Amino acid sequence: MAARLARLPRLTLFSGPNCSLCDIAKAELAKVRQTRPFELETINIQDPGQEKWKRKYVYWIPALHLEGREIAKGRWDAQTIIPALDNWQKQRENMDNKPSSGSEL
Repeated sequence: MAARLARLPRLTLFSGPNCSLCDIAKAELAKVRQTRPFELETINIQDPGQEKWKRKYVYWIPALHLEGREIAKGRWDAQTIIPALDNWQKQRENMDNKPSSGSEL
């Protein structure tokens, strides 16, 4: 059975201009990144083409998704992110430890 390649969790930060909570969220993500690597995409909900996210988060930025699932919005800190990353890692490990459903020769 081939081992899965290690993959970093993907976080998406929904942010906006002149957002002090967003600046705090970015600092909190930087703290977490010192010990837990992850991919980060930042989306400015005010940018053209981001109307869906603007409608959803206009009053709730900063918002944070892990692998496409919302894990935080509004005021949050590193202690919000770490358990979500821990849970993601456990799920990945459980998937890696499950026997494959196909027959092996």
